[in-house]
Amino acid sequence: MNFKKKKLNDIKYIIIGLFFIFSLSFCSPLGEQEKHSLILKSIYKTLYFLHPTPVFIDNDFSQKVYDKFFEELDNQKRFFIQKDLEDLSLYREKIDDFWIHGNPIFFNIIMKRFFQRVKKAEFICFQILKKTFDFNKKERYILGEQKLSYPKNKKEWIEKWRKYLKYMTLLEIITSIKEKEITSTKEKEITSTKEKEITSTKEKEIWKNAFFNEKKRSEKKVKKYIQEYFRKIKIKKKSDWFSIYVNVLTSQYDPHTNYFSPKEKEIFDLHISGQTEGIGVELQQDDKGFPTVVKLISGGPAWKNKKIEIGDRIIRVAKNVNSESKNIVGMLLENSIRLIRGKKGSKVKLTIQKKNGSIEEVILTRDIIEKKEIFAKSVIILDKNDDKYGLISLPEFYFNPENKNGRNAAQDMKKIIQELKKENIKGILIDIRNNGGGSLDAVIEISGFFLGKVPILQIGKPNKNKKILKSHENKILWTGPLVILVNEFSASASEILVAAIKDYKRGIIVGSDQTYGKGTIQTIYPLNRFLHFNEELGSLKFTINQFYRVNGSSTQLKGVNSDIVLPWKNTKNKFLKFMEKNQTNPMKWDYTDPIPSIRYYYKNLYIENIKYKSIKRLKKNKDFITIYKIMQSLENQFSNEKKFSNEKKFFLNWEEFFYENLKIKKRNESLKKLRNNWNTFGTKRFPLHYRIFSKKKESKKEKEWKKNLYSDFYDVSECINILRDFNQIPQ
Repeated sequence: MNFKKKKLNDIKYIIIGLFFIFSLSFCSPLGEQEKHSLILKSIYKTLYFLHPTPVFIDNDFSQKVYDKFFEELDNQKRFFIQKDLEDLSLYREKIDDFWIHGNPIFFNIIMKRFFQRVKKAEFICFQILKKTFDFNKKERYILGEQKLSYPKNKKEWIEKWRKYLKYMTLLEIITSIKEKEITSTKEKEITSTKEKEITSTKEKEIWKNAFFNEKKRSEKKVKKYIQEYFRKIKIKKKSDWFSIYVNVLTSQYDPHTNYFSPKEKEIFDLHISGQTEGIGVELQQDDKGFPTVVKLISGGPAWKNKKIEIGDRIIRVAKNVNSESKNIVGMLLENSIRLIRGKKGSKVKLTIQKKNGSIEEVILTRDIIEKKEIFAKSVIILDKNDDKYGLISLPEFYFNPENKNGRNAAQDMKKIIQELKKENIKGILIDIRNNGGGSLDAVIEISGFFLGKVPILQIGKPNKNKKILKSHENKILWTGPLVILVNEFSASASEILVAAIKDYKRGIIVGSDQTYGKGTIQTIYPLNRFLHFNEELGSLKFTINQFYRVNGSSTQLKGVNSDIVLPWKNTKNKFLKFMEKNQTNPMKWDYTDPIPSIRYYYKNLYIENIKYKSIKRLKKNKDFITIYKIMQSLENQFSNEKKFSNEKKFFLNWEEFFYENLKIKKRNESLKKLRNNWNTFGTKRFPLHYRIFSKKKESKKEKEWKKNLYSDFYDVSECINILRDFNQIPQ
């Protein structure tokens, strides 16, 4: 059976399955419980028929969901107590049955208990905050989730909240202390041990005075923070919590199968397309619940209108000029933003409170707003001989899921390559570090720019027939030297491009030991697709297939290995916990038959010769690599001290915290000196000149990117050296 027929069969099965569940059409609004049940049934049946690897819906599944949902609601174990787990334990092995039958009973019961605990916790917090904290008392606060346990009783519960609030106050005090007050003796050169002791004592006294001067003010700030914290929990809609619950269920299938509520789908579309339709403002909610303008997007409707300024508050929104205005003060910010957004060309009416207190109404026509930082961009690099090399940065394989004619990565890449060719470049470097993927169509088209009309990948389910996907590019757009720069976060569509270039021996892959290891393909089904139901139910993004390289191997878990591993990128253990292999319920690695008779663009001897030259060149920079490794070691130590790791204990005594802070500060100063030495040494070893490839005025983002390129010399320079080696291959 070919892939097209099989897909039609799959869809037929899901339609039949859904038909048996929903033999009635729902044309009028349903109640919340009926709606939740409908969503659960739809998702269960979709995954039952279409997910590539079956999941056993049994007691083990039930227990995992039970534990995971408690963790999602209360990962710091500050709301629930052990009695709650005991009371609800009778549902621990029943969730599998609820899931199969679309029964939301467990969600309803646990949420009822959760809101009861939230109400009591709020009362406890304000009772604690009536008293001042004693920072002379020696005690510690543990922040993390692995080794924490639920409070056994009310006394332990109150104590846990007390320490948390004290810790929050401590953080607020520290951030409020001005740097000059605790480093007033820094400029004086200190030589003798006695001078060091005197200085340390003075610094400690200054720090102590500053600490206690800020204490009262900080306690008031924490009280406001806690008020806002509980306000946001309480105004969050039940549908938002339900979305979390459904995603706990879907996460048991694989890490990339997710339910999106209508609101979450809008956010996803914005992220993947880099475009939204709105008025071009960035909002932040102040401590009184007012959505406040913090940025105007240049060229957007609000910027053009000139009536809205940074600092203005939006207090009411009418979705269109004829509808009733809604008060959005105190509303969740994401919900306020959703009201303001709308289709291009439609009008929105805003009631604004200006900075001077006056109230004004503003009518704006919505337009397309672009998130330009995810779009492809390029720069020309001049080497010491003034030879030109093109660097293309591609942060995502972006596309517009709602508009096929919208901006996409393939079109932008094609335009950039054509412009670079006019500059007579001698090689192209594509930077897809941290590129998490995106459109399958876009990556196939982009691969074709360098490979022509050839098979790019195979897709299908494990142990089933596979479909070969080919590029439609009859003519190769770029035939010259090619290097692709990757890291551990180059994932999914990035790995398709990298694997194709590597398997055809079309270019060299440079960077970390391996890429992320996501070898699965997702599709999005609106849940309303097969139901006659007026209200939006959201969408399901789920894994439908696995993809395989032309050599037959899956990239799942194993990723793609670089041809040349940069020594300072060999971080096998550092990022392991963030990669696919360490996620919850990842699909297994798999393989299929390779595509026969694929042709190679460069002889293996040439590729190996280029790799040999690079490795030899890198070995000459042992001092450079040694400095980097020392710096990384210090950074890791410093990071572990600063980050909220699972086993981190924080001092809640002002004096102990002072010495801990001093230790971190000294290590940070050492790290700063080492980093400066690294940059100075690296610049001498890797001299390069950069200029942005653009004849137009540089935007702020372009200037920022250019600035970052100067500090990225050690990765980019070796890639340029490799491109130069390519040009020495006999044609």
